[in-house]
Amino acid sequence: MALNVKTFFTRLGSAAVFSAIMMLAFLWNEWAFIALFFLVNILCLREYAAIVEKILSVRFSRNEKMNFYLVGVSAFLLTCTLKLLPCANGALVFLHHYLYYFFGLLMGALLTFIFFKKNQMSWYLLTGIGYISLALGLFVQLRFQSLLLPLILLLSIWMNDTLAYLCGSFFGKTKLIPSISPNKTIEGTVGGLLFTMAFVAVWGYFTNWFPVWQWIVIGLIASVVGSVGDLAESKLKRMADIKDSGTMMPGHGGALDRFDSLLLAAPVAFLFALACMKCFAYKVF
Repeated sequence: MALNVKTFFTRLGSAAVFSAIMMLAFLWNEWAFIALFFLVNILCLREYAAIVEKILSVRFSRNEKMNFYLVGVSAFLLTCTLKLLPCANGALVFLHHYLYYFFGLLMGALLTFIFFKKNQMSWYLLTGIGYISLALGLFVQLRFQSLLLPLILLLSIWMNDTLAYLCGSFFGKTKLIPSISPNKTIEGTVGGLLFTMAFVAVWGYFTNWFPVWQWIVIGLIASVVGSVGDLAESKLKRMADIKDSGTMMPGHGGALDRFDSLLLAAPVAFLFALACMKCFAYKVF
């Protein structure tokens, strides 16, 4: 697969703008982080509903879509308010103390309303709640444990995606799973994995926040589980017969295209961090 220079620079330009916005929200404070992924959650839910409509060849009513979005938002915020960690985090304490029961009751009320309606929402549509909203909520929980964890997870995912694309463009010959993603190659996948492992190993060696082996596991999760998430979303698009989930970013597609790897990697990284990694308060500003 030869490198398409025009496509590469289009992707690079939009990625630079996107990354600047992401890093600002990442490094500012917990509330900016929550607000960012609150928005990401809504964008992903919207694109997911459109994909499910195409797969099932149906049209959900406006009320069904609004109910779906409200359940997704409530599930995201409820997951954010769960006191899953023993970390002393001010934002988490505030959310859990003041809003935990509110979001729990809201989601319960919405689900009750949906499933006792005469025209029930499709069960297929509701799979997006676990796939998107709960995953992003656990990503916020990872932020409560330490800013460094979601930061390195996301940087590792970006590095894996970028280097896999470049390695595949220059050296790729053997298709990975052509029926799902015809442009992905084994050479590109291996190249992305190796460069990502090198990045997290060097990062862990020159920092003393967490042991090197724990950073390497985070890198593996980003590369391996993240790649599976990418393929899973590609499968959904194949089923819907579309190229991109949306048009949010030139050269990259929609929100689901941009965060597909994170949606599977975040819950796995959270479980690993919960079991093996300490709370580490780290602030930039």
